[in-house]
Amino acid sequence: MLKLHNLHIGYNNSAPIVSSIDAELSDGCFCCLLGRNGTGKSTLLRTLAGLQPPLGGTIERPDSVGVVLTFVPDLLNTSVREMVAYGRLAHTGIWGRLHAEDYAFADEAIQLVGIQDISTRQLSTLSDGEKQKTMIARAIAQQSPLLLLDEPSAFLDYPSRRELMRLLQNLAHHHRKTVLLSTHDVELAAASADILWIIHNKALVKKNPQDFHPEEL
Repeated sequence: MLKLHNLHIGYNNSAPIVSSIDAELSDGCFCCLLGRNGTGKSTLLRTLAGLQPPLGGTIERPDSVGVVLTFVPDLLNTSVREMVAYGRLAHTGIWGRLHAEDYAFADEAIQLVGIQDISTRQLSTLSDGEKQKTMIARAIAQQSPLLLLDEPSAFLDYPSRRELMRLLQNLAHHHRKTVLLSTHDVELAAASADILWIIHNKALVKKNPQDFHPEEL
């Protein structure tokens, strides 16, 4: 569950980028966030993830949030499986030691995303698309009830983008996760999402996909 009340987002010492957001997403909801470049999609996701403070209002969210941003760390001597398993660190306590159960969650996430064939490769050898899939698997392995993804399909070809949307739908509908992702793939978003959030004229507009027209952006 994610609830926003009178939320204002932006940066200190400047006017809000988006104001007076009142919205909520229930468990099992798959939502796509649309808007032109520079309208505040990434700022909203970073605020919801707790990576930057809101300028006003309140956010109700689970204690654990899985986050996939456009930035992908390029760690040396780290395999795909190890990076995915790092998603379990929040569950390991003060010692930060990964156990067999943590790697089991990582392997399940790797299989869900379909990257078994690259699981032993080093991050530094991956393409941008492979790195993005790795970070999605890492967020899934975290087993958080809320997933926030910023342009997760940016480096994927069209068949991979469709596959990703089906995966996120499955996580929402069958695993009861709340999934919110930003995307520029308007047609695929409208065909896949349960609800659309659209940032337009510094406001958040909620739309049913069947009522959405691309010229509204």
